[in-house]
Amino acid sequence: MNVEITGRHVVITSAIRSYVMKRLRKFDRLCGDDASFHVIIDVEKERHTAEILLKSKLLDLTGKGETEDMYASIGRAMEKLERQAIKSKTRMIETKRQKAKAKSVRVKSGSGRPRNPSSSDRDLEILEEALPKKPLALEEAAAELDQSEYPFVVFKNVESGSMNILYRRKDGSLGLIQD
Repeated sequence: MNVEITGRHVVITSAIRSYVMKRLRKFDRLCGDDASFHVIIDVEKERHTAEILLKSKLLDLTGKGETEDMYASIGRAMEKLERQAIKSKTRMIETKRQKAKAKSVRVKSGSGRPRNPSSSDRDLEILEEALPKKPLALEEAAAELDQSEYPFVVFKNVESGSMNILYRRKDGSLGLIQD
């Protein structure tokens, strides 16, 4: 963690420096060790302003606090910066989770079975799809197959009440697998 403290119209005392360093320790777990901080402390008349710039590989954040007390200004800037860091980190985690969920799961073929040399480099693609909520008739399933981008439709048959798979064969005709 790299920390640079700049004072404008104010002398940076060891008490201010130790207070800033103490408050910045909590950012180690949020941003990692590669974070760089630039703290700018300014005094104009009775306004004490603290601005903290955070730069890391993943984040570029700024927090600013302005009060009549220097320590309160630093605290306010830290709180704003911490809220931004938590929000950004949460957003990144959620984005990764959504991408992982949306992406199909890839499983290496041949796990636990003897390897076939012709299929050793191929991957199986497993797609997770939600099954339709209402039962479909065979004609409705055929219409849904025509509209779908997938070569099959899994549905609950109205007539039999069992799960069926309707698929398109290589010759263009339809095949039906009944449970």
